[in-house]
Amino acid sequence: MGLADAANRYVDLHKPWALAKDPSRSAQVLAVATQGVNLFRVLMIYLTPVLPRISEAAGKFLGVPIRAWQDAATPLLDVPLGPYQPLATRLDPALVARLVEMPSATAPATAAPAAATTAPARSTSTKQVSGMIGIDDFSRIELRVAKVTTAELVEGSDKLLRLTLDLGAEPRQVLSGIRSSYAPEQLVGRLVIVVANLEPRKMRFGVSAGMVLCASGDGDGLFLLSADSGAQPGMKVS
Repeated sequence: MGLADAANRYVDLHKPWALAKDPSRSAQVLAVATQGVNLFRVLMIYLTPVLPRISEAAGKFLGVPIRAWQDAATPLLDVPLGPYQPLATRLDPALVARLVEMPSATAPATAAPAAATTAPARSTSTKQVSGMIGIDDFSRIELRVAKVTTAELVEGSDKLLRLTLDLGAEPRQVLSGIRSSYAPEQLVGRLVIVVANLEPRKMRFGVSAGMVLCASGDGDGLFLLSADSGAQPGMKVS
């Protein structure tokens, strides 16, 4: 996982999809893409013992079968890639949770819960509150005030905005699915509420380290939750 994180950071740092807009940098784009493909190949070589079928499919895409551990020492060059096919689909954590939870013999059947994502948390549209929690459960969630220092569109996504948040002691990047309701320029300088201790999530467009909170109802639109005047970045919400 450490190597996968390093590979993701390399690609995100060089952003070949952005470089490709400038024809004069085509050689640099090719070099970055080649390095990215080779990092992927090394990871697949290491995963072959536990994911042999995915490794076999990766070898077909790479144009060279993965045969030996020692292949990782030799980069793949001057080999045409095959048509890309998704190797796996992301598991829905909520559906996995339903598979392993023990149902109550007297509890009525309920619909599957929505999956947790790094998009904004939405309020329920029903008037009745369900799924009560105790104070110990609530105390595990660390809500903090954050200031949006930068906001930008995420290229390739029609839902996400890339936010840089000031939490007082540290900057934090959050990918939030609020693009349909907010333009980036509306957010810079705004105070928001963020789940600060949410485990970082690797997404297609980068790592999201937190979740900004929004409200929503039956109609369209998301509404950011914000702090009152006087609140400072990093303050704990309780």
